[in-house]
Amino acid sequence: MKIEDIVFDENYEMYFDTKNFGEICLTIADFLYACEEELKTEYKTKILDFITKIDEWHKIATDKIISYAKSEYEKDVCYKDIELINVFILFEQEEEGLFGLEFNVNFDQEHGCGLKIKAKEFEIIEIGEGDVAFC
Repeated sequence: MKIEDIVFDENYEMYFDTKNFGEICLTIADFLYACEEELKTEYKTKILDFITKIDEWHKIATDKIISYAKSEYEKDVCYKDIELINVFILFEQEEEGLFGLEFNVNFDQEHGCGLKIKAKEFEIIEIGEGDVAFC
């Protein structure tokens, strides 16, 4: 993917293909001013940098979900039980990168699992049901 490929539709969404995780939706949160603004190259670069490091942060996120499922649901979960479906952009153009990740999971099929993750150091700052990813 290149910077010029980052183009969102009228619903502030686009899809990107990954080698290991299939097609994933990328969404600018509709509460951001950025969804109504022309996106600067620097902003798109932050998004692209995060997406291209998916193998790194996906492992961190799924490990956290496995731990969360064990502690909160008393369920043993495997990597195959966790599917990334959406990456939410949660930061304005002048801010540091913050993303929400929404997953389908077998331990809570109704609500899924969501988390917020900082772009630079892949620090997970919140985890819970799916809506954590976009609220």
